[in-house]
Amino acid sequence: MYILDTNAFYYAADISSCTYDVDKLRNLINENKVFISSTSLFEFIIKYRKDIDKIHIGGAYLEKNEIDIASNVINPLPQGYSWRLSAITEQDLQHLCVDILENKIDVESRFISLLFDMCLFSGYYFVALTRSRDISDIGFDVFTKVYKMFAGVNLDVFESIFKEGYETDDCENYVRKCFYNLLALELEKGIPFIERAKELADVEGIELNKEFISAETYSAATLKLERAMKTKTSTEYLQRLAVKYWKFNNDYELKKHIRSITTIFNKKVKLTALQDYFNDTLEKILTCGAALWKNDLLDAIILCNIQDLHTMITYDNGVIETMRKRKDKYPKYAESISIIEKLKS
Repeated sequence: MYILDTNAFYYAADISSCTYDVDKLRNLINENKVFISSTSLFEFIIKYRKDIDKIHIGGAYLEKNEIDIASNVINPLPQGYSWRLSAITEQDLQHLCVDILENKIDVESRFISLLFDMCLFSGYYFVALTRSRDISDIGFDVFTKVYKMFAGVNLDVFESIFKEGYETDDCENYVRKCFYNLLALELEKGIPFIERAKELADVEGIELNKEFISAETYSAATLKLERAMKTKTSTEYLQRLAVKYWKFNNDYELKKHIRSITTIFNKKVKLTALQDYFNDTLEKILTCGAALWKNDLLDAIILCNIQDLHTMITYDNGVIETMRKRKDKYPKYAESISIIEKLKS
């Protein structure tokens, strides 16, 4: 069976266009059993929820070509889902969107918040262990308190961010901007405590207050960090922290850190395609200052549908790169790449 990613579905249904010969894709659909993930269905419905004509066109294509919907465990179809999108009414469409948005906001905020915490943890870690190969007891205590102070509220913040983002016409860019701003804020507010801890001898019962660091010192430090991050995105600043850590330690230690932190977070994410997403995205941010792309997460969720039985059809270079990188590990990735190359030729 073949699974179309979201854009391949758009191209086949003539909802959007591409430079490739789409007739090859349509012939494959006509001659084989094909489905789309519920993740793609959700993205399609939410993207065009204000354009019911597009919903009807996409729904008609799915029905005419007998393209099934695979209910992803992460984005399960709403209970009792049975609407024919080709004839759905405005009222039913909006009712369907309520359930879909609830799921999307919950899922996407949890996973992006998890990635955010990995970035924040790494930033604090690099500061704590640059110019010192071992973290002192007081340093570890302060590091833990500062990280938990922010990590404990980040999920709630991202739920609000995604709710607001889906009320705009560009959730992708809205979430990215908020991710950058929140990371900048929490690095600015947390790093001065960690830097101060590196100056002190070990003591017990540390409290993060004006006796630990004066208001004047704290204000000056946060202002300096704010100015530094205004010249770059916060992920680029995080990369600079990683470079300083790497220069003091070595390349192996940075790679070891990335492996260690992703191993910790992999325990919270059982699906291998998502584990690969977190590993790759964190590595790109720490080594290249890469941008956050929310839709990369959705692509990873769709890849969870492949398993050992299905072949992915995508024209997205990022997804193809992900599959090419791991084609020796996942046989269906290699098979997918072979089919895609024929469709693109």
